[in-house]
Amino acid sequence: MQTAIFFYTLAIMTLCVLTAAGALSAYFVSRKNTFLCSVTMFLCYFLELAFIFLSEYVGQNVAFAIDQYYAIDYPGVKILLSAGALESLWLIACDALAVRDRKLLAAPAAAYVFACLVIVAALPHDALRQYLFYTARQVFLLWVIGFSIYRFRTVKSTAEKSRMERHRWLFALTVALWACIVAEDAFIILVIDPAGDLASTLWPLYLSERNFSENLLVIVWAAYSLRSSADMLRLRAAEPPDAEVPDFDRYMDELLPVFCERNGLTAREREILAHVLRGEDNQQIAGEMMLALGTVKTHVHNILKKTGNATRQELMQDFWRE
Repeated sequence: MQTAIFFYTLAIMTLCVLTAAGALSAYFVSRKNTFLCSVTMFLCYFLELAFIFLSEYVGQNVAFAIDQYYAIDYPGVKILLSAGALESLWLIACDALAVRDRKLLAAPAAAYVFACLVIVAALPHDALRQYLFYTARQVFLLWVIGFSIYRFRTVKSTAEKSRMERHRWLFALTVALWACIVAEDAFIILVIDPAGDLASTLWPLYLSERNFSENLLVIVWAAYSLRSSADMLRLRAAEPPDAEVPDFDRYMDELLPVFCERNGLTAREREILAHVLRGEDNQQIAGEMMLALGTVKTHVHNILKKTGNATRQELMQDFWRE
């Protein structure tokens, strides 16, 4: 059992590092802040696992006191790291949901940190204290889930709603695993008697601060993040991608509706933007669309003005940051 838990924990930690490295690479080529948030989230989770791993590794060599089952090791560090991971997740969700209110971006993390500090400082060292400490994470995650549902139901933009729907399978898995995390915490902390059947084993050492459902949720998020990073790295290089890149049209068609709607582009400007993104000059666009060259120049000028870009290169970089 000890060996299995040892390699299991190392595997999760390694996955977190690899996912963070992939997201960092994707950030460097795209400058998209959600990838930077992914880096922070997985590194914070890695560090928290490292502290748990340290406690377990040291605990294997000494007698594990049953009264330590409900202890919270390094509470200040865990609050900081979990807040970093959860806030990063919230910022990623806010980007997908097109939320820009700075107060709304920061308030959940501030409330979470305050609640954890109160729980640690005010409650006695018992099962309820440990349960509430870890349940605060699930309340934060429930906020993300609930706000996502609210945002999806109230958003009026069909382009934004279509963009959100592309993540529905990830959302469904997150909700299902969130329920498993809540149930596992309740069972491990409030139901199991560490002084009973587990007293003669090392299981209390491994169960006291570990949630396997949470690990599985992180694996799901890591798989999604790695896929997103790989797609971005395949699509992007030092310069914006050209039309020869595999799946270019598919990615462009996914991003065009939201980008055009956010910048107030007309249907004609959207058509011309698609040609610009393919690297065509004004003369080529005029020939393909059977428009006067002056008309194309006017539309391109309006697109640059509405999107706040000075050149086609800046426009393309701005578009692919979506």
